[in-house]
Amino acid sequence: MDERPFAVTASPGVLKVSGSVDEYAVIALRNALREQTQDYTRSLAVELSDADYLPSVAVSVLVTAIRSAGQNGVTVSLVARTGTIAQRVLLVCALPYSTELPDIAESSETPPGPSVVA
Repeated sequence: MDERPFAVTASPGVLKVSGSVDEYAVIALRNALREQTQDYTRSLAVELSDADYLPSVAVSVLVTAIRSAGQNGVTVSLVARTGTIAQRVLLVCALPYSTELPDIAESSETPPGPSVVA
């Protein structure tokens, strides 16, 4: 199976993750999460449906983001469509997730920010 390079695309309230979130990409993922949540002080939906590879080190980064945000009274929510690799990983790890982006994230009319590729 060919893995696609890791990329994140940010738009207000949403961080879309795609490609392979391997051990090299987790640093970029952690940095993107911190930046988009302003050090875990703003809520964020992380759309993982397009991730090809989501190992335990990536799951750890997501758990840390969820916990850090919670300590600040905000949420980092995970989104993964049914049948995707990310949905299977989140299910096995017993992490809470939804299968659709929250309405607030979808209704934003602000254009997406730049992509980060690792």
